Amino acid sequence: MSKDKVKNSVWYVLGKGIKIYFSNIDKFVVYMLFPVFGQILGLVLCFGLTLGFSDKVAQKAATPSMAIVYILLLALPGLLIFFKAFWDYMVAYVALNSMTEGAWTTGRVYDFRSHNEVATRRTGQYIAFLLIVGFLSLCAVICSIIPIFGLIPPVIIWIYLILVFQIFTFEPELSPRECFRRSFELVKGDWGRTFVLMLVLVFFSIYIITQGVTVIFDYLHLTDILASNFDFIGNGLPLHVINRGFEYLNLPVSITVNMISVLIMTSFVSVIVSEFTLPIRSICYSLWYKNLSEIKVGQSKISTKKYKKTVSKNTDKDKE
Repeated sequence: MSKDKVKNSVWYVLGKGIKIYFSNIDKFVVYMLFPVFGQILGLVLCFGLTLGFSDKVAQKAATPSMAIVYILLLALPGLLIFFKAFWDYMVAYVALNSMTEGAWTTGRVYDFRSHNEVATRRTGQYIAFLLIVGFLSLCAVICSIIPIFGLIPPVIIWIYLILVFQIFTFEPELSPRECFRRSFELVKGDWGRTFVLMLVLVFFSIYIITQGVTVIFDYLHLTDILASNFDFIGNGLPLHVINRGFEYLNLPVSITVNMISVLIMTSFVSVIVSEFTLPIRSICYSLWYKNLSEIKVGQSKISTKKYKKTVSKNTDKDKE
């Protein structure tokens, strides 16, 4: 197998991406601390303060409108922390691509602020870009719910658009809308390999790590302790009615509060793992973008040469 074929393979990209990630893992973990835990802290503060003091505020407020104002003021600190962390997390989507290029060329990752500027110096364009991403994601969710569409069409389209963050980073001359068209052009002809890359990354960077964390929790007997914090959700549901429905349908299923709490806790852990492992996915997608870009450039040169040869032959025939 030639070196070019090896470098163009999914497994080469995965190996190179893993090497870059683990050689700089301490920097990536530190970089993701506030974007991940800041969102959690913000939500905890927001709901903790509003739910904890809403009754007292309502009693002391002169009017219902003033009570609403006081509750909003209680929620404000948590909301500010959450939105700042969420923005930093979205900035990381392009900053990590820039870091990958730096790690590729220099072998190390440094100067986070300059990498963040890839997004922050184009804030208006990046917000417009994120709005398009959000709109398309919403359309994908709606289509997946509608039986006539199902999950397959949204997945097919999303694979074609999976490199939009890399294109926004590495091709700043393109408008937000052009980034999506460019991603489609790059993935076209390599959809299957791009799909395999996504599956492998999701499986190892989210599913396997999440399962590993839950196994550790089970071993340390922490699962039930941590899950009990979500019991209030299950207690608020009419589980007896739902279980009677299962009995009526002769289904051997019985939902308990603990089952719901464990499911929520596992989902919560999965979200945290997904956010913390964003760097490994961004690195691999950046390398894949570089790979597909080189392939398309090579194909373009070959097509140009063939076109020139055809034109030359036709010109020679006309002269004869």
